[in-house]
Amino acid sequence: MVSLLSSLNMTANTLSVNEKAISVVSHNVANMNTEGYHKQRVNLVTRNIAGAIGNNVNNQIRANGGVKIANVLRYNDEYLNNYYRTQLSEQSKLNAQLDGLGDLSEILDDLEGTGIDSQLSAFYEALDNLNQYPASSTARINFIETAKTLTATMNRKYEQLQENTSKALGDGESEESLKNSKIYMQYSELNNKLEELASVNKALITTQTGTLEANNLLDKRDLILNDIAKFTDITVEEKHNGSVNVYIGNFAVVQGATVTGELEIQTAKSYCESQNPPIAYPDDWDGENAVISIVNPETGEVLNKNANADITSGTLGGLLHFATDNGDGENGVNAGTVMQGLDKLAQTLADVFNELNTREGAFCINPDDTGKLQATTDDNLIFVGSDGTGQGITAGNIQINDALLTDEGCWNIACAYFEDKANFDENAVGNALNVDDMLGTRNEKLTALDGMSLEDFYTGLVGKVAAAGSNLESLADTQDQVVQSIESKIKDSTGVDLNEELVDLVKYQTAYAAAAQVFNTCNNCLDVLMTLGG
Repeated sequence: MVSLLSSLNMTANTLSVNEKAISVVSHNVANMNTEGYHKQRVNLVTRNIAGAIGNNVNNQIRANGGVKIANVLRYNDEYLNNYYRTQLSEQSKLNAQLDGLGDLSEILDDLEGTGIDSQLSAFYEALDNLNQYPASSTARINFIETAKTLTATMNRKYEQLQENTSKALGDGESEESLKNSKIYMQYSELNNKLEELASVNKALITTQTGTLEANNLLDKRDLILNDIAKFTDITVEEKHNGSVNVYIGNFAVVQGATVTGELEIQTAKSYCESQNPPIAYPDDWDGENAVISIVNPETGEVLNKNANADITSGTLGGLLHFATDNGDGENGVNAGTVMQGLDKLAQTLADVFNELNTREGAFCINPDDTGKLQATTDDNLIFVGSDGTGQGITAGNIQINDALLTDEGCWNIACAYFEDKANFDENAVGNALNVDDMLGTRNEKLTALDGMSLEDFYTGLVGKVAAAGSNLESLADTQDQVVQSIESKIKDSTGVDLNEELVDLVKYQTAYAAAAQVFNTCNNCLDVLMTLGG
């Protein structure tokens, strides 16, 4: 009687265990298309209901309790997960930089004929016309207007490049500009993800491992870690209870259920002013326009005052280390290096034409008597900067000398040149030798431009951006394939396979049916015994 009751209890337990196992199979099938879901499987072990049983066979039989679920296994490959996060971070970085280069290409795009290349060509065409008609006020005014359009185009392109940098990191000074930048939104979202991770860690700490609830929390944890990796490169340290510590560089930003390192962001100017001693901004600053710090949110302790160097990947890394003016961007091309190139072009343009227009032996037409020549002076500059001199010129401040924009200013363009003063003829207003020398600069290889002409230098600058964009696009495409390949491997090892689930379903159904048959047999035996006893 006792053995039959034990058998009934054992088979009832077996029915329950297999029912739960079938439920896990059903859970797998239901989530086969759920993002981040890892397949699960029950781990069955022998169930004993007594302690020491000795050598007595009857005691051993009574001690057997059948089967029980030890835990629910979650298929996982931590190595692949960490590798995936590393590659995902690199993918986000490359995509952010590719977007930046795309913006640069659009700024420098000259297809509509309104870019610097077109304006340089128009400038030299106007100079060629002036060379043919050096005494013509119309030719002179046309030349000045094309030069004015050229400088305005350079100013506009430079401003667009500055806006491009500000869009990514702010302008380096204004808090409003920083708050409207891409990096500000990215860092805010990252802080939110750190809070989410700490919350999941807390739930994992208080949840029994090896359960459906714990496994589902682990899926959620991994999805959050993947999201964090899209922002920056991280190091993950997993604990026995499934919670994780996360590090940016050498600093822990999440430890268990606590966010121990929150990101803060400030303008480069604000950062420089906060140093001891303060750093002169922008003169002694060669970093990015925005500076990220890691701060303990509870104590306010600054863990890392400038974490930019630790954020080398992810969207934050792509923004920080692309849109800078120090020439360290991807492939050596970024908004900063393009601005440097345009500055060099602007200063060289000014130096070349100002020198030719003011050199000894150069003569312009006397505005009081347009039939005679007069010597040019140092004030006869064509291009000036914001301070009215020919020094410190950038693409952002280059402009036409105001003296050329007056009613009689067009006569200040030197037309005649006499290398030998003995040959000077004040009536030779049609000499045009000085204009001819200016026109010759179109093909002149200039030392200041690395042995290139003005037009070739600009074409080369645009070509560098195009080449960098092409290379970066190739890298991004390759990285996309790497990420997809790892995703495929993770799905193969942790995703739900319907064939496997079908095999398990049949196995558990068969065990359930067999246990039910045993239960019925034991129940019938008990009925017979009860009848005999009655």
